[in-house]
Amino acid sequence: MIREYKKTDLDKIMQLWLEGNTQTHDFIDPEFFKQNYEFVKMLIPMSTIYVQDLNGVKGFIGLTENYISGLFVDKEYHRQGTGKALVNKAKQRYNELLVHVYKQNSTAIDFYLSQNFEIVSESINEETNEPELLMRCLVEHNVKIGKCAL
Repeated sequence: MIREYKKTDLDKIMQLWLEGNTQTHDFIDPEFFKQNYEFVKMLIPMSTIYVQDLNGVKGFIGLTENYISGLFVDKEYHRQGTGKALVNKAKQRYNELLVHVYKQNSTAIDFYLSQNFEIVSESINEETNEPELLMRCLVEHNVKIGKCAL
């Protein structure tokens, strides 16, 4: 079940955020994520958050307007449709979705490509000095036009 964020979800969301970042982005010093933990924890309630709740939070997507600021899924629930369901929830809300993905994170790039995102541009992340891709999905609601229709 996908539902809106509740305050009681915050600790689990932050656990998923920290574990996901340190495991997936092994090319970035884990201290970077640990140093940003409290800042992100403060931002979570200001974002639009949807969680996959299967007897507890198993994944979440964070949105700042139509920008995916985070998509994290419990390792045990990878490749079981959780990420896709969360992205589809965001597609129901917006006509366009944007996300930055580190160029070295081929798993995330492949995932977003499979969800009909396309690579728009490449840049260097100012905080980590790592190359990243901007990816975009255009959504047509109720009409199957283009790749990203619901």
